Amino acid sequence: MRIIIAEMKAAPGKRAQLIDLLNGMLEPSRMEPGCISYRYFFSSEDPDLVHFYEQWQNQAAIDEHFASDHFRDLGVRIPDLIISGPDIRIYDAAPVEPAIS
Repeated sequence: MRIIIAEMKAAPGKRAQLIDLLNGMLEPSRMEPGCISYRYFFSSEDPDLVHFYEQWQNQAAIDEHFASDHFRDLGVRIPDLIISGPDIRIYDAAPVEPAIS
């Protein structure tokens, strides 16, 4: 499994537009083959800081996601809405036993 953790910061006055754009990514991304989960959250410490947490079956699924029309459209539209990022990190993860049953 691969995990993506990403971060970006909304430009001043652009948070609502960024939310609309990111909400449009949820359904098509979650429908992609290999997507286990796809979520984003705003920081409780900085309301303009966005964190992504995504789980994908493998790198091939991520490559397909990055090549999708909705992801490419995001890449075109997002620069005017953010002042930092996106900082995208991909981790290789192996399942382990639950810490608490």
